Amino acid sequence: MRSLFRLALLAIGLLALAGCDLLPSKKSDEYQLRGNTMGTSYTIKALNVRGKVDDETLYNDIKKTLDEANEALSNWKKESEISIFNNSSSTSWLSTSDRFHEVLAEAQIIHKLSGGRFDITVSPLVDLWGFGPADNKNPPTKEQIAEAMANVGQTELLEVKDNPPMVRKNKPGVTITLGAIAKGYSADLISRTLAKHDITNYLVEIGGDLMVHGLNELGEPWQIGVEKPDEAGRSVQLVLPVRDMGIATSGDYRNFYFTDEGQRMSHIIDPTTGKPVTHNLASVTVLAPNGMRADGWATALLVLGEKEGRALADKLDIPAYFIRREESGFVTSSSKAFDALMAAEK
Repeated sequence: MRSLFRLALLAIGLLALAGCDLLPSKKSDEYQLRGNTMGTSYTIKALNVRGKVDDETLYNDIKKTLDEANEALSNWKKESEISIFNNSSSTSWLSTSDRFHEVLAEAQIIHKLSGGRFDITVSPLVDLWGFGPADNKNPPTKEQIAEAMANVGQTELLEVKDNPPMVRKNKPGVTITLGAIAKGYSADLISRTLAKHDITNYLVEIGGDLMVHGLNELGEPWQIGVEKPDEAGRSVQLVLPVRDMGIATSGDYRNFYFTDEGQRMSHIIDPTTGKPVTHNLASVTVLAPNGMRADGWATALLVLGEKEGRALADKLDIPAYFIRREESGFVTSSSKAFDALMAAEK
C-alpha cells in the first residue's frame, strides 16, 4: 500500500537477517533480537533486562506476540484472519479477535479524520495501477478506475462494531489491506510484551515503523534518523531525539515508475480520486503515542500533500515532519506540534 522507508536507526545498525536471531551484547542486561515478520524485518533492543526475565522466556513471549499478530493481520498469510475476511463474499457481521478489531477501529478513526485519504479498502486501485502482485505499468482507463472504485471506500463499504467486536463488508468484493498500519501496531504489541516484564528502556522497529520507550544506553532519548527521500542513495536528513512514542515515515521515492510518456507514477494512491498523487511531497514522518497511530497518519498526511497535510496536523496536534522535492533540492517543513515536541527535547 505504501513504501515505508527504513528509518536510519542511529542507535543500532539494521541488517536484514533471515530467521530470528538473538544477538550477542557486550552488556549482560541488554537484549537484542532480529528476524522477519509480515514480509519485512524487525529489530528489538531492550536495556536493563537483567533480573527481570531470562532471554529464553523473553524470546518466546516476543515470538508468540508476533505469531498472534500474523495470525490476525497478515495479508501474506493465507489462513490469517484478514485473509479469511477478504476471501469471504459474506456481507453478514463477522466476529473479530481483539487484535483485528483494535486495528480496524483505529483505521476507521483515521479514515474519517483524514477525509477518506487513509483507506484500507484501497487494494483494487493499488493493483490496477501496477503496484500489486501483477507487474502492470500501463495506466488504466477511466472505465477501469471506475470499476475498481466500486469496491473502495471505508465509509460506505466497511462497518466496525465495538461491542461485541465485529466487522462486515457491505459488498461481497470488498477487501482490506493493513499494510499502512499493521506494522506499527505490531511494534505496539511487542512494546506491551516488554512492559509486561517491567522493561522500560527499549526500541522496537518493524519494517521501518518504531515504538521507543525510556532512554538509550547513554541515558538520553533514542536518536532516530529520518532518511532523506533521495532515490539515488541513502542518507540522513534529520536526527530526532525521541522517547515514549511511535514513529513512522511514509515516502513515495522507493516505489514508483515512469510511463512511456515520461510521467512519474507513485504507489501512493489517493482513494478519493482513484489515482496516484501528483503533488511534490516526498515523505512525511509522524510521531504519535503509539506506533499504530503514527503508521496510519504518515500515510494519510502523505496522500493529502504538504499544504493540506500540515494544516490537518496543526488542527489535530499531530507532530509531523514534511519533506518535499523542488528543482533546487529538498525543502522541509513541520507542524506546530512537531516543533513544540523537538523544542521540549533540547
